[in-house]
Amino acid sequence: MASTRLERRVGDDRTATVDALRERLRSMQQAAVQQVAPAPAEPISAGLDDVVRRLRTGAAHSIESRSLALACLGAAMPRGAWGAIVGMPDLGIEAARDLGVPMDRIALVPHPGRSWLDVVASLAEAMPVVLTVSPGRVTPTDAARLAARLRQASSTLLVEGSWPNAATVVRQVRAEWHGLSDGDGRIAAGSLVVEAASGGVPRMARIPIAGEGLPEAQAEFEEQPAA
Repeated sequence: MASTRLERRVGDDRTATVDALRERLRSMQQAAVQQVAPAPAEPISAGLDDVVRRLRTGAAHSIESRSLALACLGAAMPRGAWGAIVGMPDLGIEAARDLGVPMDRIALVPHPGRSWLDVVASLAEAMPVVLTVSPGRVTPTDAARLAARLRQASSTLLVEGSWPNAATVVRQVRAEWHGLSDGDGRIAAGSLVVEAASGGVPRMARIPIAGEGLPEAQAEFEEQPAA
């Protein structure tokens, strides 16, 4: 910041100098307020689609639970497009359909074996969304190679489990149920509280459970303080 030189002045010169200093101080104060002012609150979004839109394309995202990963897959698939599920030999077809996955447009590769990386990369180059199970230990080199191919194809990879340098980590915080009283009664409604972290302040989503799955879920976002 440039320094302001003060000189002894009289009459009109002195008045002009004081006015200039006041103006400069006013500008400095406004700049300081702009630097510390919080960003405007993000509008509250509703619907599982809005949750999924926060998962950017051309990247890999880690999702903690299978049911949540399947719900995200169904919501992330563009209308009429195909998707793929890799490495889930025990997948429940009906359960996946209840969670919004259009199984008639899903390529299933239950046992990719040692070719897991090549299978996932090849499918990602042909389809906009691929869901897979983390194969366990993944080397940084393999993760970087796959990331490059995802960026090139503008494809989204959803990984059930951990993933190195995931663009977003989504996890279920808790489930809430309504309708039971002292162990009696029937469940009338429920919701999942989900946290999505993308390197900044985590975003929380409350997703009401509709029917057998989440296809009609609604989400309300709220800021959560960093741990």
